Amino acid sequence: MIKTLLIAGRDGKELHSYDGHDGYPVLVTTTHAANDGTFAAATRTEAGTTTVIAARGDNGIFLTDLILTTDKVNGASATVTITDGTYNVTLISATVTDAPCNIALPFAGKWETWQACRVDFVTVGVVKATLALGYFRIPSEKTLSYAAWNAKR
Repeated sequence: MIKTLLIAGRDGKELHSYDGHDGYPVLVTTTHAANDGTFAAATRTEAGTTTVIAARGDNGIFLTDLILTTDKVNGASATVTITDGTYNVTLISATVTDAPCNIALPFAGKWETWQACRVDFVTVGVVKATLALGYFRIPSEKTLSYAAWNAKR
């Protein structure tokens, strides 16, 4: 057995561990999503737009999960859009004329937005649709402008 502690180089503090079920210490590793994440949800029953995640200053948004469910309704659709009021990027759009939409996605990539944007949920037609999004906010100093964000993708 090697007796050692893992110390963070930035501040010299011991990295987090806890005592496991057997009494032995366990090093804890986590992700920003698990540590800093939260969720927002909205249900729509008629045509219109709901802001599911509002802009907060110049912070960005990092999406971790998406669940979208709808009824089957002739001529209806549900769309999730990232926007700052000037630039719009459609994240997902489901036309539900032939079948309902039932999607659950745990994002594995870097689903990060640009500064000062929000996530809108838009429905067309009289359709019951529910959207839940997992996310955490990115501080403005670590978030790109739309032009810089768009150039990277």
